Amino acid sequence: MEKIILDFSKCKNALDMYDVMHKTFAFPYKWGNNLSALFDATSYYWEDETCLVIRGYHMVPKEWQPYIDDILKIFQRVHDETPNVTFIVES
Repeated sequence: MEKIILDFSKCKNALDMYDVMHKTFAFPYKWGNNLSALFDATSYYWEDETCLVIRGYHMVPKEWQPYIDDILKIFQRVHDETPNVTFIVES
């Protein structure tokens, strides 16, 4: 199983979060910095068993917590539609 670590501990806003995801996922194409693009990119990207490990979730500034929650909802939706992709939120 492939393990991908997304470390949001230094993110101060949504652009920082997208920067972390873009660098970590290393998608072979440019993708938009929005939730729809995140879903599109992540729902079709993996064929093998993959686990996304989310770190630094609670370190994101309070005003951006609802947005990171939306990102987690995207990952849950990806898992629901592509069961070989799972995610874990580490505290």
